[in-house]
Amino acid sequence: MGWLIAGWFLLLFIAVAIWDNVGWSRMQRRVALARSSLDRDPYIEVLAISGVSHAVAGALYDALQPSCVKDVKPHPDDGLTGFYFDDPEDMEDLVEEMFVKLGLPTPSRYEPEITPHLQSARELAVYLQLKIDDAQLSPE
Repeated sequence: MGWLIAGWFLLLFIAVAIWDNVGWSRMQRRVALARSSLDRDPYIEVLAISGVSHAVAGALYDALQPSCVKDVKPHPDDGLTGFYFDDPEDMEDLVEEMFVKLGLPTPSRYEPEITPHLQSARELAVYLQLKIDDAQLSPE
């Protein structure tokens, strides 16, 4: 009897996970239909208008692309939480990944990076560009 109950809980867990994934896919497709779709190069050019280097914009596009469902491409004005991630810790992981990719000093447990509340991919790109610019200006 215990195995039967455990089996039902497992089946319920799988069903909820599938339902959540389907809902997430629908939301991303709905948002993507309401905005222009940008491939990698146009994405980089749009962020260049905001003062973001090609290296930062390209690295961010590459990091965000796996979070999109099939046939949906990243856009600079998409929300980080809500479109790409549903958990703030996932965004923190993205920021850490970007620091490593861009060669920025990785924050430690004793010197954490206090990240401002970033709404969109564009805000994250500008933030990363400012961090790179600050790192290049500071004497070592």
